[in-house]
Amino acid sequence: MTELQYVLKDGGLTPKRVLKKLSRRGFGTTILSGLNGAAASRLTGAPRAASGSDFTIAIIPDPQYLAEYCPDHSGPYYAAMMKWIVENKNMVFSSRTPPFRANIKAVVGVGDCVNATADYQYKNAEAAWTILDANSIAFTTPPGNHDYSGGPSTRGGLGAQFRTGYFSADHRSSVYGSGIDLGAGDKAYWVGSHDRTGANTAVKFVISGIKLLILAMDFFAGNAAWSWAYHVMRKNSDCECYIATHAWLTTNGTQFQRTDTYGPQAYGMGAAPYSNSAAEAWSAVGVDTWSNLCGIFSGHDLIDSRNTDPSGTAVPAWFWQRVPVQSISRRRQIVQQLFANAQQIDAGCSSSVSRSNGAGQVASVFLLSRRPKLGLLEGRMISTHSGHWFEARSTSFPSGTSWSASERLLFSVPFSGLQKR
Repeated sequence: MTELQYVLKDGGLTPKRVLKKLSRRGFGTTILSGLNGAAASRLTGAPRAASGSDFTIAIIPDPQYLAEYCPDHSGPYYAAMMKWIVENKNMVFSSRTPPFRANIKAVVGVGDCVNATADYQYKNAEAAWTILDANSIAFTTPPGNHDYSGGPSTRGGLGAQFRTGYFSADHRSSVYGSGIDLGAGDKAYWVGSHDRTGANTAVKFVISGIKLLILAMDFFAGNAAWSWAYHVMRKNSDCECYIATHAWLTTNGTQFQRTDTYGPQAYGMGAAPYSNSAAEAWSAVGVDTWSNLCGIFSGHDLIDSRNTDPSGTAVPAWFWQRVPVQSISRRRQIVQQLFANAQQIDAGCSSSVSRSNGAGQVASVFLLSRRPKLGLLEGRMISTHSGHWFEARSTSFPSGTSWSASERLLFSVPFSGLQKR
């Protein structure tokens, strides 16, 4: 089979679109490069749990200041956040009828595990994430710009913990081993990595009979990493595919452009093939053609940033955003883009708690619940320190009320993934 036949068959592209991509960026040089090193494994015959049970994925927004100084240099809030997930994995959500158990089965980070690559910060981060390992809650996380030593203008600056340490592919694959038993017949498996670092990795979850492939992608990843990811996605075409990457949506709900305040240009990152903004990855690299892509999770951006809005879809900046976008694949599916990042609250690390301006609402976790029998996807976000729940931004923020002492449902939208309804 020629490369063109492969992409036409598996990529859901028209001949015109394929030729456009081949000529624009030399797509052909990398798309069939295959799985390197740890990426060579392919999952088959995974056990299936009873289908239809509700479950939740916990997303960890930029915990960098928890590693550095919030509330001190030993990382107690970081560890407490992970303990909260363990202790509340079966909490009951009651903001809609009927109530249901969260059933947290997986944790996905969006990068910036530390604020700087200092040993004490990585020690705090490792101590916190290890709590999940010890309690058989599988996780995956990509690096953020703060996980680089000296910045991401060179990939060689990836911090030691992602390069060869706790977050590296070598170590994480050993933790997954032959699979992590998540209980009730659910399992998590290591799929592979672009290289031996933890910059670009793939894991697979089988939860409630649903197969999910999570691709943790490097900060504004380059063409070679995206080509590797595409190949993994196609090799696991029976899985719903989700991308976790540090920077995708801005606080205004737009895809990162190269010249945005915290876009690739701000970090001295060269243009493709070295790096791609979210907008470039979506349209130029061709992520918008991935036929089984269902969601993209990210953090990174700050509320005071200035972002371009070529689509005219920007909304007021907030600590979370959900923006659906339609794929141009053969399935024409809706891809759920999710932004969550409250690092500015963690940076303040206030001892007082406010439901108006957010002071003290630190160590937040976004809870994304899948409800297969109802065909719904639901979102909630909580400060694990205060126990208060995020709401939509008050029209009078920082006045008004943007946090609640009782559980708040942020959204509930139709969602069936790859299931036929």
